[in-house]
Amino acid sequence: MRALPRLISLLGVGLTLFSAAAARDRWITARSPHFEMFSSASESESRDLLNELEQFRATVLEIYTLPRFHDPKTTIILFASDRQFEPYKTLFNGRPADVAGFCTGGSDETMIAMTADNDSEQTHEIIFHEYVHLLMAGAGEPPPLWLNEGLAELFSTFKINKGFYEMGLEKPAHTDLLRRFHLMPLGQLFAVSQNSPDYNEGTRQGVFYAESWAFVHFLVCGKDSATYLPKLRRFDELIAASDSVIDRSFREAFGMDYGEMEGKLADYLHGGSYHYKRGKLILGDLSAQIRFQPAGEFERDVALINLRWRSQAPGSTAYQLLQLAESHPDSPRPHEVLAAVAWRVGDWEGAISHWRRAAELGSDNPFVYMQLATDRLNQLSNGLTLDYRMPAELTETLRGWLDRAVTLSPRYGEVYEKLGMVEAFAERPRVESINRVQEAVLKMKDRTPTLFAIAIIHWRVGDNAAARQIAKMLIAAPKTSPHLRSLAKQLDRRLDPTKKPVEPVTPAGETR
Repeated sequence: MRALPRLISLLGVGLTLFSAAAARDRWITARSPHFEMFSSASESESRDLLNELEQFRATVLEIYTLPRFHDPKTTIILFASDRQFEPYKTLFNGRPADVAGFCTGGSDETMIAMTADNDSEQTHEIIFHEYVHLLMAGAGEPPPLWLNEGLAELFSTFKINKGFYEMGLEKPAHTDLLRRFHLMPLGQLFAVSQNSPDYNEGTRQGVFYAESWAFVHFLVCGKDSATYLPKLRRFDELIAASDSVIDRSFREAFGMDYGEMEGKLADYLHGGSYHYKRGKLILGDLSAQIRFQPAGEFERDVALINLRWRSQAPGSTAYQLLQLAESHPDSPRPHEVLAAVAWRVGDWEGAISHWRRAAELGSDNPFVYMQLATDRLNQLSNGLTLDYRMPAELTETLRGWLDRAVTLSPRYGEVYEKLGMVEAFAERPRVESINRVQEAVLKMKDRTPTLFAIAIIHWRVGDNAAARQIAKMLIAAPKTSPHLRSLAKQLDRRLDPTKKPVEPVTPAGETR
């Protein structure tokens, strides 16, 4: 234990050296609608990259609409040189990997890091590919592997050319491979998982990526894409259901069996001519709206410490952030990252403590408020009964967190799920919240928790027929958790028309 003060002293020196090294470079910062950037490169290079990423994001979401969507807070760090970038690269065998950029993150936050002195086209393809995966994760449960990789490969060729975007350009490595090897049957492609040999073994992996790209390219960019793209979205919706049978879902979505579609895909590949999409930039020219200014030392240091932690997880991260939190007690940023650090190592109490402090300091990250609400609701869930009513103080606390999350991210589906549970067991449910929850449930992949909340609300306002109909649906649904199914059965028994009805409650915002 006597060594601890010496260790802290060394960590403090490390942070000082870290800040001094960064301070030697000129850093600028800017915010766009969906990104925050810190850059030591030129302002023109920084503006071009920020504009390109905003245009890319908008194009992906325009072409492949994600109905339930929340993308995490995203920070871009652009280094002027590979020398500056090297201390923050991911490690391979204990040494910095030979990469010019990477994209990393989770449900709380995403970071994009790259260097300006790189092979721009190849690096951008890597960044775009990985960012598509993060966008898809923001829609809830990730799509099947073939679709996830196919979309990522398809959009990775995105380019801006004189006020227009281009995407879906041919990938010669994929087309060459598919000419040399047979296509795998679609049923086999759809069955590939993270542990499959087709995803992990040499040439088989290459064929999987190539065919995933080719099939998605055919559906999204082929001459009949106006017909096939809506069918692809429908197929994605159908296979997300827990009781789906994939070949039956395929026939329902596309109106044909695997064999017929395999023939169409083979004809497309043998034709040797690949369509690509080109259109006017969806957001127009953002360049004039992006204003850079010198980056503050504190904000820059938090961003760089966060990047190094997400790429390398050094043991000094927490201490460095605690120093910054102490020197800037009014900022939520160190606490947001400290919560993520604690969360990763399984220190849930530590994570909640830092998320709570970040919320008190006005965090603009909706994930912070979502996690706080989730934690409190999880504490209630095991003992939840149909007659439970939430204390007024707890109701207002949860509403405050969730309303703030909705304001920051209006399409954050999980927030509406939690809000539905709050209104279901509040003393006086809010009409406006109930309406928003009912609109959002149609866009959720797992609707069962929110449908249960809606059933409770219908029962409490006296609409027993609707409540019982939903309860019976939940009892029959395979995706319903055992606890919710038990409560749904209790509600169904209580709504037996031969029994005396419960006096309905008047929701807040209505009068009788």
